[in-house]
Amino acid sequence: MAVAIDPNLGSCSNNPLTDVTWSSGGCTQPMEVPPWTRQVEEIMGNEIQSSGLWNSLSKSISEAIEAVQDSIVAIHRGGRSTSSGVVWRPGVIVTVRNGLRRNEVVKVANRGEPFNASVVGTDAGTDLAVLRVESDNLKPADTSGLESTRVGELVLSVGRSVLGDISASSGIIARLGSPWQTWRGGQIDRLIRPDVRLYVGQSGSALVNEHHRVLGINSPALARNAIITVPTQTIDRVVDAILERGHLPRPFLGVAMQAVPVPETLRAQFAEGADQVLLVLHVEPHAPAASAGVLVGDLIVSLNGDPIHDVRDALHRIAGLSVGDSVSFVVTRGGARMELTLIVADRG
Repeated sequence: MAVAIDPNLGSCSNNPLTDVTWSSGGCTQPMEVPPWTRQVEEIMGNEIQSSGLWNSLSKSISEAIEAVQDSIVAIHRGGRSTSSGVVWRPGVIVTVRNGLRRNEVVKVANRGEPFNASVVGTDAGTDLAVLRVESDNLKPADTSGLESTRVGELVLSVGRSVLGDISASSGIIARLGSPWQTWRGGQIDRLIRPDVRLYVGQSGSALVNEHHRVLGINSPALARNAIITVPTQTIDRVVDAILERGHLPRPFLGVAMQAVPVPETLRAQFAEGADQVLLVLHVEPHAPAASAGVLVGDLIVSLNGDPIHDVRDALHRIAGLSVGDSVSFVVTRGGARMELTLIVADRG
């Protein structure tokens, strides 16, 4: 046992380790504490603190999963093909499209025996499907927008496996971006890319934040080699449209185009510096373009006053239109400039 001289008593007495040092002769005068004792104290303190943080984090994750699990379902399409879904509103479930077809009947399971659900409609552009169920036992999820969400926040992917039990993975918000358009023309209100892994059955799972609220639904079909979360704002818009019409309206003009070099004899009719122009290759019968008088061979100058020079730009601008809009379509035909008016239709 470590001891030290007490000058008032003239003998050795017990004392804290911080007041003594070691000596070959037993007791000695107080000296500086060896560095290793400080290191031991720091290590022990860090271990205790780390254990507390670990327990707190584990408890928070478990509580978040428990808070949302009643709103998470497994969706069976026959065989062992399953995905997850989220109870979005009373009697309404949202999941990924995953080959579902309108009016198809599927099985949905939360806890216990599966029950029937009908597919109200799907939207390929956002990879969403809306299902209707007749059940009073399903709890709609608490959802949240992205106003306070930041890159780096811890999130959970919560779904159900083929056996119906809850499955989850964790990660962070890896990227947040502005509104964007998917490769199938779907309008997504905000880019959310979580760094999470989707296990079997977790396609269509909920992305959950620390406040136990659903930020959106996870899809592996909207980007190559990446998970994209469709945000709640987009889901609400798609659900409203599908419940009302059975599908999400798609702006449609009915014209196929291809970029070609600007003819030298017509260069003055196109924007300065433009090196290519869109050539009309096909006009669909009875479509808005056909009704307005667009013909195969027309060269497109502008759409609503904005010059367009490539197909991607044209498709992006068309996707931003609304069904019923009146659109100015300027073309060059046989060297003559013509302005046509198209009424945007719904592709259906």
